[in-house]
Amino acid sequence: MSGTPAIRSFVCKTILDAARSLPEDKQRRIFMDIPPATLALLESTPRLGWVPMPESMWLTDALHLTLGNPGFRHFFSLLAEHLVSAPMLQSLFDGAVRLLGLTPQAMLKWSTYAWEQAFRDCGRLTYRPIRDTPSQGRVEMILEDFPPLLHRGGTFAEALAATFEMFLRRVSKTGRVELRPMQPHTNRLVCDVSWD
Repeated sequence: MSGTPAIRSFVCKTILDAARSLPEDKQRRIFMDIPPATLALLESTPRLGWVPMPESMWLTDALHLTLGNPGFRHFFSLLAEHLVSAPMLQSLFDGAVRLLGLTPQAMLKWSTYAWEQAFRDCGRLTYRPIRDTPSQGRVEMILEDFPPLLHRGGTFAEALAATFEMFLRRVSKTGRVELRPMQPHTNRLVCDVSWD
């Protein structure tokens, strides 16, 4: 990593809009935890601009704290549908479908390219196939060399797992996304994605 970890503003704005559509009691709990200067930054950064990850994490950590693990993962899985429809990612997605087909493997491979468009200096996402038959599949999605901030509280890992769940749903596959426990003193997060 050579610079400040950052995320594209359109991702933050999509998350912010989704948070504002939650029931009022949840919104109140979420937004009371976000500093006004951070909220102003999230709102004012141009859609293709970069938001420093520490600022973005105020929002996602507040969502995670308010919704809990299952609720946050469900929220983020639905949100990921909107993110892949964003103009910047939609053209990449359409190209991947044309080249690779609409399969879990294609979606997961595509996510490694989408990662490069949505995140800066946040590590490297790779695709590692484990089992690939006509009826079943299993891959490891591996995030390495990411800043320690992304490990804090498990928020980022849950958001990543939720995105992979959305990919399975999008191709009408039943499956599971499991986060493997991180080994002490490593900078490697593994999502085990399997489907029938």
